[in-house]
Amino acid sequence: MDTSKIEEYKEKLLTGWKSLLQKSNEDEIAGFGRERIIVFIVALILAMALWLMVNLSRDYTLNIELPIQLGAVPTERALVSDLPTTATVSVTGEGWKLINLYNNPPTINIDVNDQEVNLFDQVQQQMNATLNINIQRVQPQNLTVELGDRVSKKVPVRSAVKTSFSEQYGFLNPPIITPDSITIDGAASLLEDIEEWSTKSIQIDNVKEDIARTVPLESPSEVINLSQDEVSFEADVVEYTEGEMQANISTRNLPPGRMVSYSPLAVRIKYDVPIEEYADVQDENPFEVYVSYQQVLEDSTGFVTPQIEENNERYHIKLRSFQPRRVAYFIVLDN
Repeated sequence: MDTSKIEEYKEKLLTGWKSLLQKSNEDEIAGFGRERIIVFIVALILAMALWLMVNLSRDYTLNIELPIQLGAVPTERALVSDLPTTATVSVTGEGWKLINLYNNPPTINIDVNDQEVNLFDQVQQQMNATLNINIQRVQPQNLTVELGDRVSKKVPVRSAVKTSFSEQYGFLNPPIITPDSITIDGAASLLEDIEEWSTKSIQIDNVKEDIARTVPLESPSEVINLSQDEVSFEADVVEYTEGEMQANISTRNLPPGRMVSYSPLAVRIKYDVPIEEYADVQDENPFEVYVSYQQVLEDSTGFVTPQIEENNERYHIKLRSFQPRRVAYFIVLDN
């Protein structure tokens, strides 16, 4: 066999053996490192557990929020004023017990038959029955439970929805609120001055299409109930165009033997009308202009303001302006 090949095989065997020894040493070192890490973690856990046992056996002071639960109120009675939903209680005791109290705060039960409730005594009695802790302070310390006769009342819903339209657009008719009234329920003394209930204030901008949406009502206090908490808001939206006409001024309630002439004789009126109705409106005079004779009698300046009245309610016309705003008049005796 060729000597060079033997040397080559020998070299490969030596290299492989060294590599195996090196890997074995690294595994031993890694294993030793893992053992040290495990020992360290176990020691750390034991130290923390010991620290917790020592420290949580000491007394601490803690402020916690305890929920207040009102007992059953008779159906014919209702609360006159809101009661707080929680009480802030300062307690002192062992850390273990305070942790349990913090995670599972007990509920303070209030008897509605007691007009004056001492929350400090209530909390102390309740906690001493289950936990060996000291109550330092309760805020509020006292509660006043005032009940009144329960009544129901139906009131109209007032819309607080505000809209801004794209140019030339507007409502065809006033928006419709459904239902237009709701029933409120609570103590009689609280409801007597409530004449309406408003929706929440909502702004809708750049309107150019019909609106159909729900609108929430203003939230009541805890002692007033609403039959529902939202209403529907619907409105037809159309595009308008401008119309213009001229109408002579007439006098209403004119007594016999009297005439009134005006200068100028006519008023020019500008109005908005839905595009679909524009052609029909042009075939008739949609407005009448008049002055009542009573206006003339009560005037001392020689000028009166004409009244503008829509002639036909079939159309959805909106008065924009009229000129002149005031006209001179002359009373003529008819002989």
